[in-house]
Amino acid sequence: MLPGKMSKVVVMAIAIFLFGFSGVPKAEAGMMHHCHGHMHMIMHGAPIPFYLMNQDRLGLSQDQVHKLMHLKMGFRKTAIMEKARIKVIREDVMVEMMKKNIDTSDVKKDINRIVDHKKKIMDSYVEMVSSAHKVLTPEQFEKAKKLWREMMMMHHGMMMHHGMAGHQKM
Repeated sequence: MLPGKMSKVVVMAIAIFLFGFSGVPKAEAGMMHHCHGHMHMIMHGAPIPFYLMNQDRLGLSQDQVHKLMHLKMGFRKTAIMEKARIKVIREDVMVEMMKKNIDTSDVKKDINRIVDHKKKIMDSYVEMVSSAHKVLTPEQFEKAKKLWREMMMMHHGMMMHHGMAGHQKM
């Protein structure tokens, strides 16, 4: 391959890696659906939306609802800031990748910085989920687990029904 074509291929490969690596769905928080994947649930405060959606069934107090909303908002702010930092670093990497003589050590450092910011998002998520579980009483937490299992069973039953419909013989 010619040197010019080789650098374009390398730039495209790294661009795909970086954009794919840091991409996150942008839908607003609310109902979670498995088709959006784990990042959707992470970015939108799972399990908090589920708890809030079932607050009457769980018997959440106004104080508990307030605490859950505060946890969710704190996490979302952290995620927004970290994603913004990732985007800025990604732009720096793309500028560097367009140079004839790429400083690979700088690019590798930037990639590691991106990974560090992704880790901050995940660490914040774990803390938020842990704190959210602690807001519920043991009885509410058990009830939430039961509701979650029921919802998953119903959801999977619907998926099986829809999946089977296309395979029926006429």
